[in-house]
Amino acid sequence: MNRRQFLLAALASALAAPLRAATNLDDLKANGSMRVAVYRDFPPFSWTENGELRGIDVDLARAIGQALELKVNFMPLTAADDIDGDLRNAIWKGHYLGGGTADLMLHVPFDPELAQRIHNAVLFGPYYTEQMAWAGQRPPGAVTLIDHGTRIGVENDSLADLYLAALQGGRLRPSLQHYPNTPSAARALLAGEIDAVFGPQSELDWVLAASAKPVAPLATPGLVKASWEIGMATKETLRDLGWAVTDALETIRQSGLLAKLFASYQVRYTPAAAH
Repeated sequence: MNRRQFLLAALASALAAPLRAATNLDDLKANGSMRVAVYRDFPPFSWTENGELRGIDVDLARAIGQALELKVNFMPLTAADDIDGDLRNAIWKGHYLGGGTADLMLHVPFDPELAQRIHNAVLFGPYYTEQMAWAGQRPPGAVTLIDHGTRIGVENDSLADLYLAALQGGRLRPSLQHYPNTPSAARALLAGEIDAVFGPQSELDWVLAASAKPVAPLATPGLVKASWEIGMATKETLRDLGWAVTDALETIRQSGLLAKLFASYQVRYTPAAAH
């Protein structure tokens, strides 16, 4: 084997081998750092700007790291088809292309039924409540009273898209305008290309905060979940990290810092229910 073949073989081996996982909080303390998974291209929570990670979740992870006296190394995560895939790639197995796993993952839907169903990760630490909201031209009452001629922006294949497309036998389907994500739909609203947007309140707040466009919940008959809590996840072997993060999160919340993190991105902070 020549030098070039040796280097290629070594690189392939390094890519294939998972990063050594910490088995408990003491391992992380000894190493002085923890790896935190945040979603890639997910403003206002996590995105890269001028080569630097920014966002609410990024700032929260750093605040938790500071409280635990651990340096935070980020693992940007591309969303899979569902939360099961995200937890598999980020927490308990790793992506098939390599890169290892994280010790902690932010922005995980916190739901007791989901927590019972997921056996390879620990869900904990709800830190805020997300809800569906409407921006732009509003109907006089519930979403069922929307004028069928209203141009409504939605993220493609999202909860907003699926709900409005199925509403009243598909009456609004011709009115839906599809975008890659909710912020791009909100920017289309600002440009006058559509009349309204339906999507997560936080994402609408972030884009429309400086405009005169009101963002508020709207009655959504038949929608099983118009709001949901967002929390975190860690490995089964790192339950002690979960306990430590829970304590740090409570301190961050009580100090008012958590609300300030949201406000710094012009996003309203709605606390999660006590658990």
